[in-house]
Amino acid sequence: MPADNPFVKTPGALPEIWSYGHRNVQGAALHPDTGELWTHEHGPQGGDELNIDLAGHNYGWPVVTYGVEYGSGKPIGDGTTKAGMTPPLRYWVPSIAISGMAFLTSNQYPGWQGQQLFIGALRGQALVRLQLDGQRVVREERLLTDLDERIRDVRQGPDGWLYLLTDSSKGRILRLSPR
Repeated sequence: MPADNPFVKTPGALPEIWSYGHRNVQGAALHPDTGELWTHEHGPQGGDELNIDLAGHNYGWPVVTYGVEYGSGKPIGDGTTKAGMTPPLRYWVPSIAISGMAFLTSNQYPGWQGQQLFIGALRGQALVRLQLDGQRVVREERLLTDLDERIRDVRQGPDGWLYLLTDSSKGRILRLSPR
């Protein structure tokens, strides 16, 4: 455990905690330019989140969320925002059932230079491309929606290509080709 973790000297706190208020982290990646830890979480019914995880921050679960209880649709917690809790960078309602995440750092895809983040979607059956400007999402695009398969994971290979893992009875590993 790092000696500079934010709660090392907090009486009653577990010293290994770095951030909290997370529900169900499904993917994590280090930003290639800043080194920041970006994660995404599967929310309850609705409320999937993309976060930049910062030391000592509270991300709200279960006090705040954009999701609702499964089945009943009743609200969870105290709304979607609260002082002292870090809001998500992006959220999805209804849920796309996020899975896998990778930053694109190669030049293999013409037109996709710069900050690009790719997220798999199980329920959404898509590869979600987020174009970034620093810590802002400026565009979202859903790719491969005609596959009719859940995207379980996405990774950039050492060759610079994006590889996807589908989640079906005949699951596949696919290499994403440029348009």
